[in-house]
Amino acid sequence: MTTENNLLNRIENSIPLPKHYLNYNKYLLNNLHSSWELASRARANGLDPSNIVDSEIALDLADRVKHLLNLPVDTRLRELLQSHTREKAALTLAGEVAIGKFGFFTREDGLDLAVRTGLAVVTEGVTVAPLQGVSSVKIKENDDGTQYVAVYFAGPIRAAGGTEAALTLVIADQIRKLLGLGKYDPNGVNEDETGRILEELRIYEREVSNFQFKVSDEDVRHTILHLPIEVSGVETNPVEVVLHRGLKRIETDRVRGGALRVLNDGVIGRSRKLLKIIKELSLQDWDWLEDLKNTKQQSSDTNTEKSHFTEVISGRPVLSYPKQIGGFRLRYGRSYNTGLSAVGVHPATATLLDYPFVVGTQVKVDIPGKAATISFTDSIEPPTVRLYNKSVVKIHSIQDAERGRDQTEQVLH
Repeated sequence: MTTENNLLNRIENSIPLPKHYLNYNKYLLNNLHSSWELASRARANGLDPSNIVDSEIALDLADRVKHLLNLPVDTRLRELLQSHTREKAALTLAGEVAIGKFGFFTREDGLDLAVRTGLAVVTEGVTVAPLQGVSSVKIKENDDGTQYVAVYFAGPIRAAGGTEAALTLVIADQIRKLLGLGKYDPNGVNEDETGRILEELRIYEREVSNFQFKVSDEDVRHTILHLPIEVSGVETNPVEVVLHRGLKRIETDRVRGGALRVLNDGVIGRSRKLLKIIKELSLQDWDWLEDLKNTKQQSSDTNTEKSHFTEVISGRPVLSYPKQIGGFRLRYGRSYNTGLSAVGVHPATATLLDYPFVVGTQVKVDIPGKAATISFTDSIEPPTVRLYNKSVVKIHSIQDAERGRDQTEQVLH
């Protein structure tokens, strides 16, 4: 109960909230505490692989980063967020981790943990990207003997989003400078790493999957030649390159999907947004992003219907065709029960359609194009239907929807 009271006190002290909202939070915390105690007693029986409850209780971003990386950075992160943007706080905190402020590490281990810490902050501590999206961070050598940083990505880095994944390289670059390491040089002796990345990217597009953005060969070469950090990764698919094989600094001849997505959809695809953040942070050596100009978003294909339906898994419901006016209206914004990446849907809509979705269902939406999680929100406009007797009515509640479902000819909105 002490922990529960501490959490409630922190909520009260963080933001001025109405009494009914505090009562709502107290209700949630009471149930959370009861569930935690029940789970702890169940785990104590020794019938599970672990005798403790795996889920950690976190109230804010600082708590999430602390538990995610098992690093005592929560107090410092709260201080930074009071006076800095999230990106600036991520850079500062990552640098402090790298120089040993939160524990002693070897230079490579400190670099690895610092990059993960920065990524955890910019992704708000809610994705697996800092743990599983970054496979490792290594210090490697150029042909002239100088040392540089290589970040190895894996498939789950996709959960971070394009801009945040690209920011991982910016964070790594700032730590590189802090530790006195050199820049990545792709032009080794008898090595063509620029050509390898380009071949790998095109093979991935052809044999594995599309990217969000279609980028030109010129932009890929320009990016590889100017990136101060090597973008590498683990193999993600059993598809191999044909020409650029056996390179000494690239450990596999198979495609590295995580690295390719960071490069294509992150650094190049989101170059304008990335450059804006870099300028706001007053960082150096990234002006070359201004020269990237041939990016085209794949979703701008005129055959939108085809691009959507090729990705539908058999048996999954389709709620509306793309670009249909009034096809399926969603609530963007916030209610008490909608959090990050959530959209509100009137509960009567689910009842009318015989529950093709429930709370927590993930959906792919046409506009703005990102996936979202559904929550029910009854404060928004309810569905409008035409009955078999040709009358048009609004369905204001679940009870109305249950009574009118068999009489409904068509859902209009």
